[in-house]
Amino acid sequence: MEKEKKLLVACKYSSIILIVVLILFYTSYLLPLTSLRVLFRSAWLLILVCAGLLFLVFTLVEYYYKRILDYNLYLKSFHDFQIQTLPTMKVEEISMKVLNMLVEIFKGKRAIFVINDPELKKFASNHEFVLDHGEKIRVLKSSEKVYHVRTFYPGVIDSQTKTSVEDIIEKYSLKDFSTVAIIPFADENRVMATGVVAFDAPGRDFFEYVKGPVEIFSKQVSSIFESAMLHQKIALASITDSLTGLYNKRYFQQRIKEEFAKAKRNHFPISILISDLDNFKNYVDKFGHPLTDTLLAQFGAFVRGLLRESDIICRFGGDEFIYLLPFSDSLEAYRVAERIKTEIVAHQFHLDEENNVFITMSFGIASYPEHGDTWEEVVKNADRALFVSKENGKNRISVYRGINE
Repeated sequence: MEKEKKLLVACKYSSIILIVVLILFYTSYLLPLTSLRVLFRSAWLLILVCAGLLFLVFTLVEYYYKRILDYNLYLKSFHDFQIQTLPTMKVEEISMKVLNMLVEIFKGKRAIFVINDPELKKFASNHEFVLDHGEKIRVLKSSEKVYHVRTFYPGVIDSQTKTSVEDIIEKYSLKDFSTVAIIPFADENRVMATGVVAFDAPGRDFFEYVKGPVEIFSKQVSSIFESAMLHQKIALASITDSLTGLYNKRYFQQRIKEEFAKAKRNHFPISILISDLDNFKNYVDKFGHPLTDTLLAQFGAFVRGLLRESDIICRFGGDEFIYLLPFSDSLEAYRVAERIKTEIVAHQFHLDEENNVFITMSFGIASYPEHGDTWEEVVKNADRALFVSKENGKNRISVYRGINE
């Protein structure tokens, strides 16, 4: 860019000098044997007009050349963004990349990116992202005290999003800056996210200039978020039990390897808890599969609410559930099982208008390193402990004690 700019400036001034020389040469041809002073006096108006026109033409060429060059740079940035931002990335990573692009487009001093769409929020642990360059805020003159807000595509912003943006402007003191730009990222039906960028006062036609690139970027980001949600939904469906909404056996086998590797590396305990519903076959015979499916679905939702945030519950198959309890020895796992058992026994499950049931459960517990060195061994021993609970009358909790228990 610098080489082309220098070449353009050199051409401009070289052309002006050449025009002046040509005019003087032509004037001297018409007025031979005339001094240079007289020649300038005779041709100064023509020189001024021609040099001025030439200067104006080159200035316009420079201006539009810079516009085209900047536009191409925007397009290149968007192209790089498209290549680097994959739908397989986490929503948080995509959001931060979008935020960095907004700062680049607007030369922003402080920028906030907020996820608005409830569906998209499900796949992000954080819904608000901030980028602050930490530069000292310029003290506004009295004539600049009223900050300017420019909203791109205001027609797509609903009242809820508008309120959210107003809260952000207040929360992050964006009124301290001279200009704030609001960029919604929307598909045909809803606003998925909103970017708010604060920056110094731009040139007079800046917003008209960036309107096209911002529109391209907005559609690009919306498309990426749609693809990311679809990818996340597919990934979640592959590890989720469709009936209970809990994780499935596949997820458990994947996660237990990771957790056991951490436990061995960092020397902390980890417990496996296995449970099943007592006399479940009797419920199937009495109520049929549709109502027992309702029972399992309610059970899954109920038990999930009883667990700690770090605990993982998976449906292992039928009425059998397996729990992965990181940082828990057998005593702590026993307390978790006891809490679940107590709550379940007291809870009435509503199957339909005519049928309500109370259920009981049996549990088996084994822990690392107390009851095994590998996850396969610990799971096998927890299953053996569950068998002991069933053999000893059900509705009880057993901790693995040894092969002969």
